[in-house]
Amino acid sequence: MPMRRSNSKATLALAVALLAASATLEAQVVAPASPVPPSLPQATDTLLDALTCRTSPADIPALLPRLRRERPAEFVQTERQYGTPKMDLYRLDESVDAWGNEGDAIVITDNRVLLLVDAPIDTASTRLEQSLADSRDAPLSGALDDLHALVVYAGEHSGMQGRTLIGCEYRTPGLSLLANPDDAWRITTP
Repeated sequence: MPMRRSNSKATLALAVALLAASATLEAQVVAPASPVPPSLPQATDTLLDALTCRTSPADIPALLPRLRRERPAEFVQTERQYGTPKMDLYRLDESVDAWGNEGDAIVITDNRVLLLVDAPIDTASTRLEQSLADSRDAPLSGALDDLHALVVYAGEHSGMQGRTLIGCEYRTPGLSLLANPDDAWRITTP
């Protein structure tokens, strides 16, 4: 019967391969998991803050330029402009929710940021009241004060009948959210 010879080089190569595979597997199993980064502060939504009276008086004059930077596809061009009072209507890519109501159109006046809600005022007001009741345990944290007021009223302008405007009025003397140097082309002088 022929004798089997041991091939020490092949055995050594196999042992090295198994040892390397074992070390790799151990490294994968034993390696400590990377630490979970601390949660970052949640980014604020400039538009939602403005609709819910959470924009500070210092930040409100620069609101429209900030919205144009953050949402250029939505706040570059007005969809429609109204007069008496002056109002600009902007259409959003996606609906937003404010005060328990949802809509995809924003109306900006000299001192108001409003969500145009496709519902009559009674329905929108009921949703608002429910939203306020639901937030009873999470107060508005000073959102409504002498410089911020919640406003709700029925749309009267063309294209707004049967709809409701809901949002925030900013009571800052001399404020005009529509007076923006980028919009100088539309301001007529006598």
